[in-house]
Amino acid sequence: MMTKAKGFPINYIVSMSSLRRIFDDRKRFRWWQLIFLFLFINGCLMMPISVHLSSATQAPLSLIAPRIDQSIKRAVDLDGTIKAGTLIHATETKRNFDRQTIVATDPENMFKVSGNPYHQTINGYKNALIFQKNRLILTDQNGYGFVISYPKHKTFSLADDRDNVKGLAAELWMDQFKPIYVAVVSLISFAALLISNLILMSVIAVILWITKYTKISDIQSLRESCTIVMTAAGWPSLAALFLSLFSFDYGLLMMVQTVGLVLVLSLVFWRTHFQNYRRVTRRHLTVLGDESK
Repeated sequence: MMTKAKGFPINYIVSMSSLRRIFDDRKRFRWWQLIFLFLFINGCLMMPISVHLSSATQAPLSLIAPRIDQSIKRAVDLDGTIKAGTLIHATETKRNFDRQTIVATDPENMFKVSGNPYHQTINGYKNALIFQKNRLILTDQNGYGFVISYPKHKTFSLADDRDNVKGLAAELWMDQFKPIYVAVVSLISFAALLISNLILMSVIAVILWITKYTKISDIQSLRESCTIVMTAAGWPSLAALFLSLFSFDYGLLMMVQTVGLVLVLSLVFWRTHFQNYRRVTRRHLTVLGDESK
């Protein structure tokens, strides 16, 4: 039974308000509206991801400089303090982990770098983590290399962070390149969400559409099955959104939405059997005969 016509997207909220309406309003939306709803749902799911990324203080060093991350497996004995954007109280120290990897303090700026802003190199080393007077040099054999200026509003002690020199480097990198990091990771995450949800919802929609060839369903077109899936995805997506805002986990986000979608569709089938509402009226037959006198 179709609901009273309402403007888009208010009619989407009305359609997802009950199990019966999820099925009965399957002819409500056009293709462009379904595409808009699909992008909107995925955009909403990006909200907890963006909040998580914006609150991050470190970028994974395994992502930025994987060889450096693999090479440094023990505490590095460095000294000095980064204060007001300058390395002070530091002596020149070198720690070679192999012929191509070095971790050092270089207050005299003896190491020279060359290259463009995202592909810096140091002559003689493919992998380097070097604290200079006013900057950190971070290069890796994966081809990426960065010159990172020390923040003027923070203070770091290399001696206190000798057990976590990789974490210190990751924090300094994030302090300078956070806008780029958030933008790139958000774009990749959004693409991953789109692809995973496109596969999930397409498979379910095709399965529902195939039921048109059986007697168990009144679904007549692929657009109808897509509408059912998109409408059923409303509440699970909201649940995944709010849960992830309080405790973010990408796996949890996808699991809640996927399990919730399957659960809602199961309840819709239980409520409607994927068949139109039919009113059955009982008819009583009255037999009139001769009355005995």
